[in-house]
Amino acid sequence: MGSQRASIDARKGNHPDQLIDSQHTDLVSSHRSQFSPRCCIYKPPVSHRKKVVKVRFPMLVSLVLLLVVSPHAWTKESANACAAPPATMRAARIHAAGGPESLRVESVPVPAPAAGEVLVRVHYASINPVDWKLQEAGRFKFPATPGGDFSGEVIALGSGVTEFKCGDLVAGIVNQRERSGSYAEYVTVPVTEIVPKPFAFSMAEAAAYPTVSVAAWRFLVKGADVKAGERVLVPGAAGGVGSVVVQLAKAKGAYVIATASARNHEYLKSIGADEVIDYKAVQFEEVVRNVDIVIDTVGGDTLARADRVLRDGGRLISMAGAVAPSVCAAGRIVCLATPPWNVKEALEGLAPLIAANKIRINIDGNYPLDAVVDAQRHNRNGNTRGKVVIDMGVALRSADVSASGADVHAVTIPLQAYLDGHATGQEHHFRRAFATDGMLVGVKDGKYGQRPASVYIAQSSSGRAPRDENLRRRWIRSVTVTGNVATAVIELDYPDMKALDHMSLLKFEDGWRIVVKAYEASTPTST
Repeated sequence: MGSQRASIDARKGNHPDQLIDSQHTDLVSSHRSQFSPRCCIYKPPVSHRKKVVKVRFPMLVSLVLLLVVSPHAWTKESANACAAPPATMRAARIHAAGGPESLRVESVPVPAPAAGEVLVRVHYASINPVDWKLQEAGRFKFPATPGGDFSGEVIALGSGVTEFKCGDLVAGIVNQRERSGSYAEYVTVPVTEIVPKPFAFSMAEAAAYPTVSVAAWRFLVKGADVKAGERVLVPGAAGGVGSVVVQLAKAKGAYVIATASARNHEYLKSIGADEVIDYKAVQFEEVVRNVDIVIDTVGGDTLARADRVLRDGGRLISMAGAVAPSVCAAGRIVCLATPPWNVKEALEGLAPLIAANKIRINIDGNYPLDAVVDAQRHNRNGNTRGKVVIDMGVALRSADVSASGADVHAVTIPLQAYLDGHATGQEHHFRRAFATDGMLVGVKDGKYGQRPASVYIAQSSSGRAPRDENLRRRWIRSVTVTGNVATAVIELDYPDMKALDHMSLLKFEDGWRIVVKAYEASTPTST
């Protein structure tokens, strides 16, 4: 394989985890510990406050007048002011009806938020079948940017917005038929369509969960009103929405029967399915009887056969087509109406289950924006296990990249998984980051240590986000790729620890993994 090299030096002031107005970067570097990252309020060190008390009275009066009249006075309001967004952004656009191959990445103006809206710097977008279905049907005002789901950081507020502030991490859904969609570096969205990013989710997972979660809540909870002990059949259970339906039904105490290809059986059992049927080997009506609820995600012939497994009085509801009128008119089963679409109600309703780790999202594919065509094809081809996401490259946005974006993006995936493990305490992120026989070696507070990555993962997987997560900073400082070998430097800046992690990575058949983490760390009391 030809040798390729990428050297990436990310500037800390622009890293997505550093939620501070860029105009104050120099001030932050001098007094980082005095900054409140969620609201950008500067607190001078105690020694500076003492000096202010000692100044002569005329000087103090002058200083007060300056703070009152100066348009740049350091007040809470100015500290909370949002940084000006760029004039242009990169976005995937389509100019006429067509499939994935019709998408083109172009430079377009950054939209401005209207009253009641926010402007979000998108970290990840995720793909849903409705995206390419709308494209192919030409249901857009062209040229258009598709995409509904996203996660990101609020960077500008429309008038009247009080629910969110600049720097807040959010997730939500864009109505892509009415405005520019989420396959872009920036998006505007009404505050009614976003919620705070769940602490238990990475940014990629947060982008993947909105539409499928709203659909699952809408049909299973609001429509079918599932109860503990009921038997629920979920055809097409391994996809994005089916996976959430399985977990939500299980969380509500139901007995869950899922259908999927054989390769997804273990996955579905791991997220709560009590039984899994291989739809390629047998039709579900041959082996299933007396079901209370069928939540259809497939449509077509699957929906046409669904009523055969329901008990008398059982409930049938479909996300993928209309139930035949003759089936409903017979009166043996109940055909449920489609409930209203309510983003905030559904996502807030799911929040306690997400916090309790009863709902998780599997990322089946992670693509850079330049590979959006491949990302949509992945979703459109079917047989996905969870969701496909588009990475807008925020973690490396200010980097100097000299190799192909695909190489850099592929190496970034395990590095971001490592950071996600730190941010959420979830074991599956760490396991995606490290090779099974990975090692850690390094020095902490002057003491040398080494341990297998498996031990580190067990010790670091608390299952919950750190209590002081909003005060923690972590970013990728550099990445170098040479053929099948890569190195990276990650910096961690926590209230209770500072560290530089030097990662060595190898390319395996299933992607890049960290094989050695060599670290130098210190705790504040030891420095």
